[in-house]
Amino acid sequence: MSNTDTISDSLSRINLIDNTHNKGFTMTFQNRITVSIRWGEMNYSDGKTTAECAAWDADTPHTPYKWVHVIGFDYNNDDVLGHLTSDDVAKFIYMASTMTLGVNG
Repeated sequence: MSNTDTISDSLSRINLIDNTHNKGFTMTFQNRITVSIRWGEMNYSDGKTTAECAAWDADTPHTPYKWVHVIGFDYNNDDVLGHLTSDDVAKFIYMASTMTLGVNG
């Protein structure tokens, strides 16, 4: 959050999703990286203690995404990380929010 952002500005960049198959949210940061955190039955998650995480360039069309691999995670030839613990999800969000597209993203 920059000095010019309000809490309302930051919250407006969060998109909450809640249905039986796909629970979670997306957030777009000022660095133009969007993160997706999901824990529904259609995700790489146990639905309770782990979550699926992905990140992409917010300025690309929805399909196909220009995926961003967040620093500090092993993607194993995929664009989505599965079964991350709450500590790993927090790290994922923080690292994505501090990256610079084109330099380390």
